[in-house]
Amino acid sequence: MVLRITLVNAIAGALVVATARADPPWGRGSNGDGGSGRWGWGGNRGGNDDDGDDSNDYYGNEQNGFGLGSAASFDRANAILIAHAVIASAVWVLFVPWAALLLRINLKSPIVLKLHAFFQILAYLLYIVAAGMGIWLAQQTSAFGIWDDVHPQLGLAILAIAFFQPIFGFVHHRTFKKRAAAANEGTATKAPGRTVVGRIHLWVGRSLIVLGIVNGGLGIRLSSFSPFRTDSQTQTSAIVYGAISGAMFALYAFLVVLFEVRRRRAQHKASAATPAPAPAPTAYQQTKRLPTYEESESSATSVASRQTTGQNNAPPAVTPQAGAGAPRYS
Repeated sequence: MVLRITLVNAIAGALVVATARADPPWGRGSNGDGGSGRWGWGGNRGGNDDDGDDSNDYYGNEQNGFGLGSAASFDRANAILIAHAVIASAVWVLFVPWAALLLRINLKSPIVLKLHAFFQILAYLLYIVAAGMGIWLAQQTSAFGIWDDVHPQLGLAILAIAFFQPIFGFVHHRTFKKRAAAANEGTATKAPGRTVVGRIHLWVGRSLIVLGIVNGGLGIRLSSFSPFRTDSQTQTSAIVYGAISGAMFALYAFLVVLFEVRRRRAQHKASAATPAPAPAPTAYQQTKRLPTYEESESSATSVASRQTTGQNNAPPAVTPQAGAGAPRYS
């Protein structure tokens, strides 16, 4: 378990390093105003070019595929970019990990499962909103090859895979309830526990958390190549996001490992061979005295009754004759 989580973390780290070192598909440049400006802008924010078409080199126009022909349109796109980043980051850094950890609380209340499902579905709906904003931004800047970058591609892949998570969770929960009911009735063929679908749901969810956090960093990298963010803004965003997401993921991984270790220990104790139940203590062992005549007669009558009704396969008891050495009772 610990090895698998470590491997996932290593893959995520390698992905971040590899993509961070890669150049954007549209090349690098400078916009001359303290921002990155690496999308091919001329760098004269608010000025006009000299080609006689009244278009703005910085904001672009409707004909060049950018679609932000004014400062108002540019500011609107910048606001949508910020909202996209905040919502998507909140989903994968906060909502989804903590909603997953709800099931790791050792509570038997069904409200925990309902809260888990509610918050996960809410988080997915929020991510759909964030993805819609990202798609709009990518379409507005499609002339600069935004769709060739790994950030939008990975974001859409996460959106598609996460769609199946509620289905996996529902199927697993239904199967678990059937097995638990059969176990209570004594007709179970399989013990209630993690099902195949449940394991898929579990590991797909954990992988999506890792990929979602990584993709947030890739989004900051992508915005650093655009005129929307200055270098200082990008650096601040990277530091804040890295600190929060790193701390939250470390806490999430620690709690997951802790839960799995406790679960394995509990399973090991449950599967250990249990000693055979000790026979019921006799009346003498309980009271440290010999049974009275009435107690012995009652026991003998019970045995005779079981023999008569065929409930005892023991040989018939011999009735002692008077004066023939019958046991004495106190």
